[in-house]
Amino acid sequence: MRLRELHHSVHNGLNLISSALQVQARRSGNAEVRRELGIAVSRIESLVRLHEHAYQHEPARAPNASEHFEKLARQLQAALVDPRSARLLAFTCDAEFQLEAGMLVSLGSVLIELVTNAIKYGKGDVRISLHPGPASITMAIEDDGDGFPVPFDIPRDAGFGLRLVSRVCANSGGTLSIDRTVPFTRVVAVIGLRA
Repeated sequence: MRLRELHHSVHNGLNLISSALQVQARRSGNAEVRRELGIAVSRIESLVRLHEHAYQHEPARAPNASEHFEKLARQLQAALVDPRSARLLAFTCDAEFQLEAGMLVSLGSVLIELVTNAIKYGKGDVRISLHPGPASITMAIEDDGDGFPVPFDIPRDAGFGLRLVSRVCANSGGTLSIDRTVPFTRVVAVIGLRA
């Protein structure tokens, strides 16, 4: 119930911000300001749709979770990447798979946090790949940046978001790691599937 209240508050807050920016855009006599505020409103509305899809759409079981996450990736592109940018989010998944609602939300939270970090701190396109297995799902998020500094220890050096993702992974019996075998940024999250 508390989680639902939190999601409801976030949803309402985003709608309030969108409405305030729309009012400000209408009051502005500057076409450039109106255009920039219009872009901001569009991105906030994409965040609202992303939030609804990720946290409020809770079927008992997703018959095709890969479609759910592919849509989430498209919504992240719309919400987080400037529409004038050439940056893209590319999504791939090895196979169709099913997930219970709770795992769908957990995995969606991990995806959102890791992609947000890649867009915010990384360079170039962002690549999302899911590899479902019988006991876990492996998610890799890559971008064309130089990677994390050495040394970088997630429990010691990461911000709140990465530490939260690490905890979600650990609580499921999985792991969060930085892949240093590649010359670009690659973070790998393994999420255990509860029986």
